Amino acid sequence: MYTLNIRHVIPKEELKPIVILFLSVLILAVHKSFGSVQFAYSNFPDISEFDAVIFMFISTFILLGILPFVLIKFVLKESLKDYGIVLGNWKKGIKYVSIIFLPIAAFVLYPSIYNQEMLNFYPQSKDVINSTNLFIKFEAIRVLLFYTGWEIFFRGFMLFGMRKYVGDAMAICIQIIPSCLWHIGMPTGEIFASIFGGIIFGVMALKTGSILYPYILHCLIGIGLDLFIVLSL
Repeated sequence: MYTLNIRHVIPKEELKPIVILFLSVLILAVHKSFGSVQFAYSNFPDISEFDAVIFMFISTFILLGILPFVLIKFVLKESLKDYGIVLGNWKKGIKYVSIIFLPIAAFVLYPSIYNQEMLNFYPQSKDVINSTNLFIKFEAIRVLLFYTGWEIFFRGFMLFGMRKYVGDAMAICIQIIPSCLWHIGMPTGEIFASIFGGIIFGVMALKTGSILYPYILHCLIGIGLDLFIVLSL
């Protein structure tokens, strides 16, 4: 009787990248199904818009941040440094952030205040528009939870996890696909921007050896967009 041995089907050297890709799809499916703003509204009828978005931030941190962290350490049994969770080349990183953010702010973020689709969507909680303290609280939670989880997952777990098996260029392309699909349902311009953003963030991470600098840039872009919109209202 023939017994199926997974090593006969999947060579040992291909097992880890397959595990990374499979778990990436599974984690995102769980996040979109049970960690979204829509899930919060459906299951907590009395929840406020602010709390529904915070729920999504928390779920992002747990599923896209903590879970990959645990998988790297205890399932893949690899160093976090190999996944970009390290300081890296800080001089190069700060240089990239400084050079890239200014044109994005001038030519992408500021023009968004004239785009009704963006105005309808951002800030994700309209409760923050008329309260400076609530705006600061909202953005602080977003930075600490949402962007941390997002960058650990896409730039750390996926990008650095795949680069050793498929090369830098292909690894960047791989992490762009689910990132772009995650944005479907958001403003049209942001869906397409996520493709180019994924390239920029991916290159920054690989050039600096760290997810820290795309994280900083991503935070600045998110906060900057909300700030431009709130100040324009």
